Amino acid sequence: MARIGNKNRSLQISGILCAAFVLLLLLVKIIDVRHIGPNYTKVGFAALNGLFYKIGYHPFWYGLTQVLGILALVVALAFALLGVYQLVKRKSIGAVDADIVLLGVIYVITILLYLFFNAVVVNYRPVMLEEAMEASFPSSHTVLAIVVFATAIIQVRRRLPEGQTKQIVIYVFYALLVILIVGRILSGVHWFTDICGGVLLGFALTYLYQGLLESFEGSSGKHAK
Repeated sequence: MARIGNKNRSLQISGILCAAFVLLLLLVKIIDVRHIGPNYTKVGFAALNGLFYKIGYHPFWYGLTQVLGILALVVALAFALLGVYQLVKRKSIGAVDADIVLLGVIYVITILLYLFFNAVVVNYRPVMLEEAMEASFPSSHTVLAIVVFATAIIQVRRRLPEGQTKQIVIYVFYALLVILIVGRILSGVHWFTDICGGVLLGFALTYLYQGLLESFEGSSGKHAK
């Protein structure tokens, strides 16, 4: 993602997206709530979500997004290992690159939110993939795709030298992000509002990362690339 104007604008955008996510969450619980889910479960925005419910379950798209989700975890693990390597080599958390430390913070927040929304169920999936009902709001794959691939783009822009290879890697991450989100919609395992919630939350966390990074580098006299 490109650097945004000044060091506060990214945080402002993050706050707006976060507020929009919370608003969507509240509206999902009160607007057009009907029993259209499996086992007669209630779903908000029933008319809109019902249209996407007709897409049905598509194993190809589900399988593809599962594989891309694993790839996202591998990318996240690679950056985590980079942080561990720097910590071991430099023998101080303060000596680890600030952008890697902040990225770790965003990863932890993402994991905590995942655990929270699995415990506090907003919606259940439109299809039953397991014997038990599964939480589906927000789409965790959508959040994962945006947080991992979008922050990876920020890292690539900062760390790789200018050239064709850098641009190709950036385009690949953009493509993976879009394919995973679109594929999750086409797979039929989420309501449309689940995807919308995932997009809002994923980009809120990404802009939070960008804003924190810009604020840190601005206060330390450095400049984000």
